[in-house]
Amino acid sequence: MKWSVRLGRFFGIDVFLHFTFLLFFAWLGYGAYVKSGHDPVQTMHTVALLTGVFTCVILHEYGHALTARRFGIGTHDITLLPIGGVARLERMPANPRQELLVAIAGPAVNLAIILVIMIWLTLRGQPLIQDHLYVVSGSFLRALMIFNGTMILFNLLPAFPMDGGRVLRSLLAMRMPHARATRIAATIGQGVAVIFVLVGILVPKLYMLIFIALFVWIGASNEAEDAEEDSVLTGLSARDAMMTEFHVLSPDQTVQQTVKLIIKGFQGDFPVVREDGELIGIVSRQDVFRVLENETPGPVSSFMRPDPPHCAPSDALDGVMHTLRDPALTLMPVIDQGRLVGLVTSENVLELLMTRKALSRRQTPLAARPLRA
Repeated sequence: MKWSVRLGRFFGIDVFLHFTFLLFFAWLGYGAYVKSGHDPVQTMHTVALLTGVFTCVILHEYGHALTARRFGIGTHDITLLPIGGVARLERMPANPRQELLVAIAGPAVNLAIILVIMIWLTLRGQPLIQDHLYVVSGSFLRALMIFNGTMILFNLLPAFPMDGGRVLRSLLAMRMPHARATRIAATIGQGVAVIFVLVGILVPKLYMLIFIALFVWIGASNEAEDAEEDSVLTGLSARDAMMTEFHVLSPDQTVQQTVKLIIKGFQGDFPVVREDGELIGIVSRQDVFRVLENETPGPVSSFMRPDPPHCAPSDALDGVMHTLRDPALTLMPVIDQGRLVGLVTSENVLELLMTRKALSRRQTPLAARPLRA
């Protein structure tokens, strides 16, 4: 994700901090400093709690990511935002039971954290409940426990993009088609968003619910659109959407030659192919511009992206599209018996979607309409 700082790589997954999170963290820390009367000890306790809270958020996202990995689904990365964490899975499982397990894995991590804290406090003879939630000495673990409980309740609301929306969708999908289950879950999620707006208006102290409602409404709409797209693509293969007329680059071509092809409007992204027809990389328009701005121009082989993901002509098109949703991937080469035979791009698939939707909305031909006396 753009404007993010890489925190590290754990369990084979990169973790990023978005710059807005850093600003948000600094703002909360400064607010705690002012509210405490410039007490550095109280401020450090608040900062420690915030660090613990967002560590729990990262662990929550790892619950989703590592459970998805068990079903053969990778995770591009995890990014920490002011609104929480985002684990960019390659896709959600098509199997409703697997999706249910991936969805509840995050809240299950929060529950495990609560149980560990409860056991620790009990062994030390400390109370599990306190009469206030201020971050003072001795209350850190209890405040963290309460946060995790709140996170479970919030995430299990039956609304996309929270985990509860995916839990609801997976339960519905066990009894009906996936697209219909998504539409129902999205509608319920938008109903929750409307309730949030009303509560935020009627209760001024809860005005933040209005912003959350906007987030929920957009998330529900996006899920419904993705489900409609997947339903249209069901039964289609990469062969149905691939381009068969395209230009390729050779490894020794120059940046200038590539720019000429882009300017002439042939393509913006190119596969790189050796003389024997073997695909060895891809070059995007962004790669070319980056080289022109920041590097000494060299042959295509010096800045191409090697070993790109590819598919076969018979591969399901909806699966190909899930892979193409990765912003770093601009095209999907189609390989048949070791040779490049086509390219699938998001633009091609969009044109195919528009065509099929137009055909589905077309009125019944006149010859097929019933005659009236």
